[in-house]
Amino acid sequence: MEKVHLPWLQNFIIFNTTLCKKEGQEQEKILFYYSKEETSDDAKIRQVGLCEGMINFTNRFSNNGCEVLETKQNRQVYYGPEPDFWMVLTVGIPVKGCRFVSNLTMRSLLITSYNLFTLFYGPFTPLMGKLNDLPAFRAKLKRFFGPYRTTVKVGESEILDHVSGVQYLPIDPNSYLCGQRLVSSLQDRFSPVLYTMLLYKDKLIYSALNKHDTHVLYHYLINILFPAHLETSGMEFISKSLQTTGRYLNGPDNFEENIKASRLHLSTDKRDGKLTQVFLLVYNNIDTTVCLMIDATNSCTKTFYKTLHVFLSTNVPSLDGIISKQVGPKTQSCVSSHMSLVSDNIRYLLYNYDNLAYVSTLHSPPLISPVFLRTITDIAAIVKDKEGDADIVIKTGSDIWISARKSKSRVLFSLVLQKNMHYINVVEEVKRLSLNLFNKTYFCEY
Repeated sequence: MEKVHLPWLQNFIIFNTTLCKKEGQEQEKILFYYSKEETSDDAKIRQVGLCEGMINFTNRFSNNGCEVLETKQNRQVYYGPEPDFWMVLTVGIPVKGCRFVSNLTMRSLLITSYNLFTLFYGPFTPLMGKLNDLPAFRAKLKRFFGPYRTTVKVGESEILDHVSGVQYLPIDPNSYLCGQRLVSSLQDRFSPVLYTMLLYKDKLIYSALNKHDTHVLYHYLINILFPAHLETSGMEFISKSLQTTGRYLNGPDNFEENIKASRLHLSTDKRDGKLTQVFLLVYNNIDTTVCLMIDATNSCTKTFYKTLHVFLSTNVPSLDGIISKQVGPKTQSCVSSHMSLVSDNIRYLLYNYDNLAYVSTLHSPPLISPVFLRTITDIAAIVKDKEGDADIVIKTGSDIWISARKSKSRVLFSLVLQKNMHYINVVEEVKRLSLNLFNKTYFCEY
């Protein structure tokens, strides 16, 4: 079988246009530079100069500046997260093989990388001013973006890389109140705990953070911390075989050494333009995960962490038991109900741009071709910029129908896999899906 060639990450650049004070100091503006191939300093300077020239040129015609530059051999995506700072992602496109590169997902990946950096280090401008040392600032960028760029799979990106949303766990009021009671007791007893998040498996139950912080921290947990723990533990992360006493996924391995916890910079309750700094502890027991955000201005002792661990190991298992009893039967019931209401030949993704929540069966077995997922990504780029309600229905060359229905902030993408269907049958199938599964969600009528 012939090898399929995919697009690849050619280079990744971060630079500041104000750091070059005079001729001969062009290299000073380069803060981070990754290239797939070994690159000389002169080549780096020329590449950044071309990027800066493109930005200055497009600024004459648009207040948004340059966003994408397309050529036959590569694709460049630009993002200016802060004044004078620019991030540029260059994707190489193979001559043969998969030439699909979505501007929407590439930009989403770039924005996500910046959001994750600011979560752990804070924004570029304050950090550079605080360090007052360019080599130290460059070291911070390299420490984060060096390993992170290996997780950017540009050749395999599709609609969920753009959505990058939050999946919520629907539970009954009694189970939710049990979770709220645990959170209230926790924060009443341990005043340094400012915020909490509750998750069951990979679904969110509760978050005290604002929408932005919830989204970024959830992405970090689901896509980075949990998979990393899976690899190091050599076990399936969410598994009944895990020790029932619970343990920290980050933070202290024991309480006899110095406590090490990740420092986060949150926009929740931001005061005087300054981000709230907290320490992150992630505690897991079987299927339930509790994220604790502890005030970074408090000097928490080893005794504090020991007492906190005792509280969590006593109370979290009971909450996990309550939720698992409710979710298990409900999940089976929902699966049976879903099978009766939805045809086997239809897949869907419902996404809410307001709260970033999504529900999807696009990746349910049996897996569908990545080509269809990329086509949905192209449609998402069109729908995203449309004001008001919108309906798009297309037929692919392989006789598969794809539908997108947008109403206010909600978008329903549907993939009808049954072949030899007429347009009117596809419309009825999507309408039936909307009524049966999302009857409480408003969608415009055809």
